[in-house]
Amino acid sequence: MERDISIYMFDKEKAAVYLYKDLQRRIYHTSTFKNHIEGKEKQDLNGNISFDRILESVRNDINMMHPDDLYEIIHFFTSQIHSLFPDDSIEAREEYIATLYDYLGITRLCELNTTKAGKAYIYFYKTYIDYFPMDSIMGENFSINIRSEDFLRFNDFLILLTKKIIESKLYDDNDILTEEEEISIETIKTETQNNTLLSEAIEDEMRFLTKTFYPDEREDYIQAVYHSFTFLKQAITIRLKIDVQKNPRIIIVDIY
Repeated sequence: MERDISIYMFDKEKAAVYLYKDLQRRIYHTSTFKNHIEGKEKQDLNGNISFDRILESVRNDINMMHPDDLYEIIHFFTSQIHSLFPDDSIEAREEYIATLYDYLGITRLCELNTTKAGKAYIYFYKTYIDYFPMDSIMGENFSINIRSEDFLRFNDFLILLTKKIIESKLYDDNDILTEEEEISIETIKTETQNNTLLSEAIEDEMRFLTKTFYPDEREDYIQAVYHSFTFLKQAITIRLKIDVQKNPRIIIVDIY
């Protein structure tokens, strides 16, 4: 099974009405969410899974939901919808899921659906928190609930570091950014020019990568280099979508 890391933000008002109602009783294909969870509750001896707790989180403020509870919601929707349209293309299913999520108050900002991409992203995140520790709600594997402001700072670090990796020509590829993307990067550079620790973190990582890079796909940091261009473009897009007033928290779900 491939690793799948997805990043989400929320509309808590929509979720409190529509997601709450759907999770209570709607049958999507073969099951309701309640039936899905009750089967897991019986096997959960530690009380980590609770249908009532998940519903309460959705009704009160989905932004504060535990990442493992969001995992259960996402896993339920994915399993039900993919089996509902077995003959449809992956693109058609994903379009349906995106439309459904929007109605329910969920926005998937990004999906990394390979193990190599997931490990590369986690490598960048762990590199960042070595310099900038963050308060967060931790779940299984890399699942995490963090403040949007903190996530956006990490996202800026990711943009600046991956841009330097591309410029360094550590790997043989001709990656070209759009003019708008280049402008976004220059804006971030201006906004962070007085952040000495951020500059130090980026330079330290570049020295490490330049010194140790070699084409061995088993190493997470090698995958981080190979995925730099993809992550850079995704991170720029994500930065434009998040409004910290409307979207105070970001939840990353790691299915592994």
